[in-house]
Amino acid sequence: MGEMQPDHGPTSDKWPLWVLLDRQETQSRGWPSVSWKISQISAVKPEDPEAVPLCLQLHRDERIAYRFNLSAQAPTLFVICEEMDAGKLVPRKLSVAQDLAADHLDAGQPVLSIPMPQPVYVWLEQFMAQHGELEDPKAGKRRLRAQASGEMSGGTA
Repeated sequence: MGEMQPDHGPTSDKWPLWVLLDRQETQSRGWPSVSWKISQISAVKPEDPEAVPLCLQLHRDERIAYRFNLSAQAPTLFVICEEMDAGKLVPRKLSVAQDLAADHLDAGQPVLSIPMPQPVYVWLEQFMAQHGELEDPKAGKRRLRAQASGEMSGGTA
């Protein structure tokens, strides 16, 4: 990723960002426990040398997932990580698609999340406005089933 220039702003579908994680050491029932959290996501390189440059890239075929996230009570930005030796987490990918984050979790990869920063929210809404909404194919089937069950139960008066 040496060619990426995170200090430049976003394009219509790519936003180079810097990600910094924070290692938290605590005691859990008397045992040492390590957890990780997102310390910072920034368009400008932090002074910390541990900051990792990543690109948040949007894909037109994921618009249903984006709308689901944007419509949530708390829209979320996901950081998909790789666990290295000694339990160190390294950020590897950014996403605003909950489906993708869930797939990585199911595969055993650590995924961290934070509330979606307002500039990312606005940028994602612009992407959705530019490319249009996709109809959730499952939503149509649910509507048809609901109509069919309404017709069946609606005939008894």
